Amino acid sequence: MNTTPSQIQFTYSDLDKVYQVLLSTDKELDTFFHKYLEDEYNGNKSLMLHYFDIAKIGKFLINKLKNGDTDMFELFFEKTEEILKHGDADVQNLIIVGLFEGIQNIGGREINYHSAFNKWLKPESKLMWDNLIDFWEGTE
Repeated sequence: MNTTPSQIQFTYSDLDKVYQVLLSTDKELDTFFHKYLEDEYNGNKSLMLHYFDIAKIGKFLINKLKNGDTDMFELFFEKTEEILKHGDADVQNLIIVGLFEGIQNIGGREINYHSAFNKWLKPESKLMWDNLIDFWEGTE
């Protein structure tokens, strides 16, 4: 995924913007994640472990899927696609390795991660999602 410098809207040095866009997709997600940050870091965002923390959003999504409560998925994955397309390489990696791989790792025991999110994944996201699976499981 090649993003030219003029297309970059999301940078690793300003991850607050990435989280803000993701959390803006659902009030319950926003409340959940801010409570998590408060409980985990006493609200001190400078202590965040971003790859670990964004996986908490993945766990939230898995729980929503298991409960059949997927109304917010369309917008969430639209915004995820936007971040992938307009993020610097480090932000793209955070989405792919932190969020997508987090969902696949956490959900592996609970859902069929190969296809469970297919109807919400957008083209670039779907490609990265499948590439992760192929990387870990092979292409056969």
